Amino acid sequence: MKTSLPVLILTALAALAPAVALRAQDTTNNPASSNATSASSSSAASGVTSEPRSDYSITSDFTYTSKYVFRGVEQARASFQPSLEFATGGWNAGVWTNQPIKRHENDEVDFYTGYSYNVNSALKLEGVATYYDYPEAIRSLGQTRHSYEGGLGATYTVDGFSPNVYYYHDFRLNSDTVQAAVGYSLPLGNNGFSVDTSLFAAAVNQRTVAPDAIGPGVHDSYNYWGADVTFPYKLSRNATITVGAHYANTDNLSPLNGSLGNQDFWYTAGVSIGF
Repeated sequence: MKTSLPVLILTALAALAPAVALRAQDTTNNPASSNATSASSSSAASGVTSEPRSDYSITSDFTYTSKYVFRGVEQARASFQPSLEFATGGWNAGVWTNQPIKRHENDEVDFYTGYSYNVNSALKLEGVATYYDYPEAIRSLGQTRHSYEGGLGATYTVDGFSPNVYYYHDFRLNSDTVQAAVGYSLPLGNNGFSVDTSLFAAAVNQRTVAPDAIGPGVHDSYNYWGADVTFPYKLSRNATITVGAHYANTDNLSPLNGSLGNQDFWYTAGVSIGF
């Protein structure tokens, strides 16, 4: 297994999180997927969020995934995905990374921030920004070294259902993504178990598939859809373990953009600790 600097940094920060969090008050972690990590997305930018009841919260997460799939496209096989997030009020910021277990698959490190605003008890608006870094990308082979995007979204929650719609624009890939999803959370008694499900569908218009490649940009437009089923179990006030199964399918995907296939099924298992 590869061990890289981002993993060492995240492991150290996760170990320090309990000490830092002694100054924080009680918080509640609310895992949600606005597309992202569980719904075919890397980014914790649209993945786990923490909504603190008081001053701030710190959440560390360590997940194993049998595949890394981002917006319908398989990026890597079996990987570890450590992350660390800080949240205060409606703001959150963090770092998320995908570390493939096998060699010859590139790492990814994402730095993200966002702000959410509760219009009322049901409607939440959110703005996000993410910087994608690929430290092992080989530019001479046309591999993308970095990229950055912004996004806007809205989620409406009622009776356990959470329909949402998000728009993302990547400035280096010159791409637009519109995704709609609906999630449902079903508590299983008062023992800390629940079943969380999500269905999603999206359209991607990517005008520059490989911005660091020599030559004219390659255009690609495709659709993807899929489903997630996760089973979180709350071990304590601050700790949650989660296992999940995920599926994604794409239509009209260019071989240049998805050489590993257009259908993917994968599973995840992880632990999250928040303060």
